[in-house]
Amino acid sequence: MEVQSVQQQSWQPSKKNRVMSGMLGAAIATAPSAYVFYDSFSKVTPQKLEKAASTMQALMPEVDTLENIKRYASDALEKTGLASKGVKIKYVNKENAAEVAEELAKLSKKEPFGEKMANKVAQVFAWGGNAAFSSPNNKIYIGEKGAYSGVFHEMGHALNHNSSKFFKFLQKARVLTYAGVPVLGIGLFIASLFHKVKPESADHPKSAWEKTKDFVKNNAGKIALATYIPMLVEEAAASVKGIKIAKNYLNPQQVSKLAKNYTKAFGTYALTAALLSGAIGLGNMISEGIKKPEKNA
Repeated sequence: MEVQSVQQQSWQPSKKNRVMSGMLGAAIATAPSAYVFYDSFSKVTPQKLEKAASTMQALMPEVDTLENIKRYASDALEKTGLASKGVKIKYVNKENAAEVAEELAKLSKKEPFGEKMANKVAQVFAWGGNAAFSSPNNKIYIGEKGAYSGVFHEMGHALNHNSSKFFKFLQKARVLTYAGVPVLGIGLFIASLFHKVKPESADHPKSAWEKTKDFVKNNAGKIALATYIPMLVEEAAASVKGIKIAKNYLNPQQVSKLAKNYTKAFGTYALTAALLSGAIGLGNMISEGIKKPEKNA
């Protein structure tokens, strides 16, 4: 009777497969963030500005007229004490957009692509595609064409900056997610691609540094998500404070509509955090997951 040899299979990945899985994982982890970053600094066109404005109107329909909002905001600046702390509101339109762009560019010269971003942001304001509070010059920018109901939320940001060391710290911590991208999370993920988690043994205990690298390797997606916490907490606080201010000027139906608007806006931040962090987590899993069997005699 002839006995045939049986080959056993080991499920450890070959070097070639490790490289392939690492490249694929890196692409999946970074592609969504790369697109968001590119879109943030891409050249503005009338079509893009119109789309931004229409998207904002669909997301946050106005709750009152521009004239009323201006009147409410002016009064609220005084009653909240923001005026005494130097906070001002600048209403942006197509006529003064260039002036606003120059103003913002001076404040962001040290930031990556700062001047380019300043011009784009000013144009978006003018078209009614967004509103913002700028902490370096303590100023709120509101578009006259749209998104002006966001002034209460932006006043919430101003209160966070001028009335709380904790929330001021959270605003500064948003650098971890610059332009909405988890830059720290991506950096740690890329670094972890060059690290392999090895089992610990009694003869070879791991150092604290080795355990740290293992933790980053095993939790890249979760770490990326954690970097969004300062932004999410600060945004939520700004909305809560903004609604509180709005209650002094709007009727209950308007306040309810405004709260829904702010909730939807917050949802876009949360969704971005989940998707971009999830991509890093998925990429991390894939970078370790493509393992073809190798035959051992």
